[in-house]
Amino acid sequence: MQNDRLFSNNDFMEMCDVNNKRLHFGVLIATPEDSSQRTVLDGINSFAKAHDINLTVYVGTYQTVDYEYISHYETCFNAIENNTSLDGLICYSGFIATNIGTDNLVKRINEICKKIPVVSICFFAEGVPSVITDNRNGIFHAVDHLIKIHNKRKIVFIMGPKGHPEAEERLRGYKEALLENNIEFNENYLLQGNFTQDGGRNAIIELIENRGIEFDAITASDDGTAMGAMRELKLRGILIPSDAAATGFDDDRGSDTFIPSISTVQQNFFKIGTESIEKLHKIINGSSVDEITYVSPVFLARQSCGCLGNDFKDKEKQDDETPGDSETLLSFVSRRFASVFKDEIPEREIEWWVSALIEKAVEKPFISDDYLSMFDGILIAYSRYSEDYSKWHEIINILTAGFEKFIHDENSRAVLSTLIRVTTLIYDIQIKSEKNVTFALNDFRNNLRRVVSSIVSMFEIKMLADALLKSLPMLSLDFAMVGLYRSQIASDDPVAVRAIEEVVGFDGDKELYVSDDKCTSILYSDYSPIGGFDFNSRQRALMLFPLFFENIEVGILILPYDSRVHVDVYESLRANVSIAVKGAGLLSKIQALSITDELTGLLNRRGFFQFSYSRLQHMRRNSEGIPIVMFMDMDGLKHINDTFGHQEGDIAISVLAKILKETLREEDIIGRMGGDEFVVLSSIKSQNDGITLIKRIRDSLDEYNNKKLHPYKVSASIGSIVLVELTNECFESAVLSADSVMYEEKKEKKKQGISRG
Repeated sequence: MQNDRLFSNNDFMEMCDVNNKRLHFGVLIATPEDSSQRTVLDGINSFAKAHDINLTVYVGTYQTVDYEYISHYETCFNAIENNTSLDGLICYSGFIATNIGTDNLVKRINEICKKIPVVSICFFAEGVPSVITDNRNGIFHAVDHLIKIHNKRKIVFIMGPKGHPEAEERLRGYKEALLENNIEFNENYLLQGNFTQDGGRNAIIELIENRGIEFDAITASDDGTAMGAMRELKLRGILIPSDAAATGFDDDRGSDTFIPSISTVQQNFFKIGTESIEKLHKIINGSSVDEITYVSPVFLARQSCGCLGNDFKDKEKQDDETPGDSETLLSFVSRRFASVFKDEIPEREIEWWVSALIEKAVEKPFISDDYLSMFDGILIAYSRYSEDYSKWHEIINILTAGFEKFIHDENSRAVLSTLIRVTTLIYDIQIKSEKNVTFALNDFRNNLRRVVSSIVSMFEIKMLADALLKSLPMLSLDFAMVGLYRSQIASDDPVAVRAIEEVVGFDGDKELYVSDDKCTSILYSDYSPIGGFDFNSRQRALMLFPLFFENIEVGILILPYDSRVHVDVYESLRANVSIAVKGAGLLSKIQALSITDELTGLLNRRGFFQFSYSRLQHMRRNSEGIPIVMFMDMDGLKHINDTFGHQEGDIAISVLAKILKETLREEDIIGRMGGDEFVVLSSIKSQNDGITLIKRIRDSLDEYNNKKLHPYKVSASIGSIVLVELTNECFESAVLSADSVMYEEKKEKKKQGISRG
């Protein structure tokens, strides 16, 4: 179904010099963590790679530590509207409209359309070319299935958000299915939802407690709503599908593993992605396009409506098929193999597998062990393409059906018996594959922990650049760029000026660092002022994340988009780089307020406690070892001052400070409390590590003293305390306790004549 209105780029031809540079498209989404948006991105990126188009993906929400998504679309819209590089924009409007409201979205899209062409996904705005799932037809087939196949007549419909175009189309499909089947529409069977599980639960509460009408089926506008509704029905003793059938929409992650599995309408998000960028590409190149492109969804019948599911039905259908006159075992098996693997496996590989499996099965004599050995080799070869071996159980069903229909000789029984043994092979390699996936996931998590731990401890922006270069390749990322705002911005400031004054990062093996007034250009997708970074050296797909620390916006993070990168990487890096950038800003502010010790360059008392409170807050969110406080007092400073003068005493204090900085880690917080007293906040893995840490300090002091650079020794008494709780009060108490432990050591030294106070 196509709309007759045509669009071309006549209004934009002068803006886009498409012949002299690689095209650069923007993509605005809510979050890559949503499976539908990530699949759309994969479709867009696939087309972009094939046509050598650069992408910048703007991410419109960020996730808090409480897993709440907070909108920061203002930053993204500001960047897009003021861009100096983009040739066009793809906007995932259907999702974004739910977050910021349809009127607001339309207003922003219209502003962008004045500068560059826009293609909208899953939402139609008047005058904007759009790619949309045929929502009406999808719901129509779901409701029609309930009526015709399961004889349902009292079908409740849980709607989506009011005013949402996709929700309105799905409601229209529900009404048309009733009309098609001569069922009178009843307003009482309409319930309000909002595309969430809570919306589904609340709808069922309204249905049962307030309306009290009989129903035999529930059709939800999306799978999340369906899950919430089904859970609430179960709590009330109404079971799906025995007491009432249910269907959803979207085929979201988890809908097929939900119990019972949810009958749903599957959107082709990958095709939506490819159609949207192809549409924009045509507009840029002067071709006319339809105002609306509809992508047809597919209804998947599963347990929740009362069906066994498409996989079971396909198997039954295959078993019932009678081969035609021209059908052969080869054509029978080949056609079904191709259907199972679709575009996953090269055709030539599938042809070879099918030929080998059939030829070996009809050999005389048939040797079972040889067949098993060959099948094992094919399963190993399959690992080059996928770790998912579940499809091979369907392959066994296909081979069994084919051999039963076409082999009628002495081989038949032996071949079918061998296929049963092959099933054991599949289970065995499937278990190994699942273990490998688990091991790989554990390795990934360990790498991610190491990476974020190294990043979050960097409180200087140049050190952050070095940490990114060393650690991000562990996560298969070959590029990163962090832009720091000149001044941090309150998230609710409507007139905030986002000016980037410093950029750090890396590209391949090149470390990037720029500090001047041209850095703001990266916010507007122009990377040319960043020395060492050649944006157009190859096709790129980058993601831009505004950086937030609580309600303060501190800068932006740009990372490469790659579907092979685990989805958790992006949000984890965004959150921890935000903390590091906030820490760098805090350090700068601390230095500006003169809360470093002038003599040693260490933090003074005020600075030490500020940094330590911030570190404790991070430790509460991220388990990263056991915090330990060390309190130190120089031995014999009074003797040095009295004998050699106060200037030499200051030198001794500076020497101890220098040794501490060189001996301890960069992430350890060191402060001079005043006079000859020093304090350290560090972290250890075990109690023994605390002893080792103190020994390392003493060894460093001994090594320095052995050089005999002064007529006295630089030494210190040290007390240490492990924090029991990560609270400010516990920390302050630990500092006092460490002081007391240190004092006991100093008293013992004086008794032995080792230290003169």
